Amino acid sequence: MYLYHIASLIKLLLGLLIMLITYTSINVYEDPMIGITLGMLWLFIASRGASFYLFLAIQKFFREVSQERLVKDSYKLSLLFGIYVLINALFLLLWYRSKILWLILLVGFIILQVILFSEPNTKNDDFPNI
Repeated sequence: MYLYHIASLIKLLLGLLIMLITYTSINVYEDPMIGITLGMLWLFIASRGASFYLFLAIQKFFREVSQERLVKDSYKLSLLFGIYVLINALFLLLWYRSKILWLILLVGFIILQVILFSEPNTKNDDFPNI
């Protein structure tokens, strides 16, 4: 269970390290594609690492499941959130960003979270398990 915490901390630190290297040693005007690529990479990695802790703290308040399940679900949610941030950043770079598109992506992210991580209500005590 602590491996998830260690992996998320490493991702957060790696993302910040890539950001530091990108902004100190790469001239964005000479190599814009390398700068944009590394910027997208650090944004994805750092947001994935930081969002794990955010989702873990939020889920502790709202869900009554085991600690191991909370940690695993938070780790999966951090991947989804990293992809969400990456898609939004790509739309910003392509100048194809609008409020409606942002709202659709946010609602899609929330619906995907509810579908994937809600507790199934399929417990039926009327029939024995055979």
